[in-house]
Amino acid sequence: MVNLDKLLVRSQFIQSVREGGLIVIWHSLFGYPKIVSGKTLEFLELFLKPTTIRSQLGYEVTDRDRVAAEELLRCYFLVPDGFDERLFLAEKMREREAEIVRGALIDYLELIMSEVCNFRCTYCIHFNNLETSDRINNPKKFMRYSTAKETVDRYLEILRGHGKRIAEINFGGGEPLLAWPVIKQVLEYCRAAYSSEFEFRFSINTNASLITPVIAETLKEFRIEIASSLDGLREGNDRVRLTKSGDGTFYQIIHGFEVLKQVRYPLDGIAVTVTERNFHQLDESIIDWAAAHDMKDVRVDVDVVGMMEISIEDVVTKLMHIRRYAAKRGIDVPGFWSRPAENLNESTLEGSVAFCGAVRGNSMCVGSSGNIYGCGYSTTQLGSLLEVQSFHASGNAYHHFVRDHLTGAMEMCKGCMIEGQCGGGCNITQEFARATRTAKIERMCGFYCRMTQEILREQLREAMASEPTLPQTAVEGR
Repeated sequence: MVNLDKLLVRSQFIQSVREGGLIVIWHSLFGYPKIVSGKTLEFLELFLKPTTIRSQLGYEVTDRDRVAAEELLRCYFLVPDGFDERLFLAEKMREREAEIVRGALIDYLELIMSEVCNFRCTYCIHFNNLETSDRINNPKKFMRYSTAKETVDRYLEILRGHGKRIAEINFGGGEPLLAWPVIKQVLEYCRAAYSSEFEFRFSINTNASLITPVIAETLKEFRIEIASSLDGLREGNDRVRLTKSGDGTFYQIIHGFEVLKQVRYPLDGIAVTVTERNFHQLDESIIDWAAAHDMKDVRVDVDVVGMMEISIEDVVTKLMHIRRYAAKRGIDVPGFWSRPAENLNESTLEGSVAFCGAVRGNSMCVGSSGNIYGCGYSTTQLGSLLEVQSFHASGNAYHHFVRDHLTGAMEMCKGCMIEGQCGGGCNITQEFARATRTAKIERMCGFYCRMTQEILREQLREAMASEPTLPQTAVEGR
């Protein structure tokens, strides 16, 4: 029950986006998005200086007022006078550290099957970031079966130690299909040795050009989720996705997609990466193509390494237009740029909220040499296979990496409108910017903030269109 006579103040972390007569507010550290009326916002402004709910509402407080006020307190839009929200957050994050050092957060294993690729895409995260480290000179270009087997065993030991029975294993690269014989051995080993204990969920990131009918049948047999890219139709794709000799790759990729269809295991979505070279070719046609192929998901990402110089407003306008067009055709269009808005749906006080599984600590990525990274594109080593049972222990690199990405820990994020939902954005952008001494991070931050605002405005428009009398968190000030 809310104490009507307690001194309260408006949180300094309230953020808002307005569209028409509705406003969405959220706490930039804790989340808790709410659609409210203008009256609620006016009511909150009454608490810029410490005051009580009773003094602002009068003595005749209705049940409706009580419920609305309790909701404002629950979401930390109103807080007790003197309450330090950052200190409270820091205490919560220290509690979460115990899960980090126990390895309890680890759910997902990525095996970097190949450090090489048969393509040389202009924007490639893997190679562009690798070239800033010594991984590019690693003599072990392909993962051996012995390394993969040992990695799987150690990963499953970690899961077993925390009572987990779902094992998620991704095959990444480079181009992982260059190491197909080893992938097949791993699949068969997991089935033979562990299928009675674990439910396996396999996935692979591939450019699809090396898929044969035999490979396609095996992917289907093991129900492997396939992530593949097509960066537009032929003109747009062939500006950025190239072979090593500089030729276009569109028809090679399409051939792989067709082979999957022939074995009745078609893709249900694709990923599109946008750079300055193919931005102007990106339009509704890729959505029409996806719809014609019964796809439900077209992921569109802006190059996180190069961060193209096209104006943020032009990028935002185009992405939102394509997103709206796709929605009418029943196709979802997510991207890194939608992650902060998606993260608003979960409070960092109640769950582990981060930009990706790597910085959240959920992911363990092992390269061909046996070194452990947060993700396949990272150059930050978090341990090695030799010490896998203790690599997550207190004071080790994994512990520091995840702890330093917890909500509220990053100095560069403090004061941002989506601090608790973005958490510094893509770690690869930061790694690459530091290694090359280029200032791209500020642009990334501005882009994510603008996209979050526009996605929330779009959601408000949709809410008003579908339910004009939408219930609102409102307090009737007197």
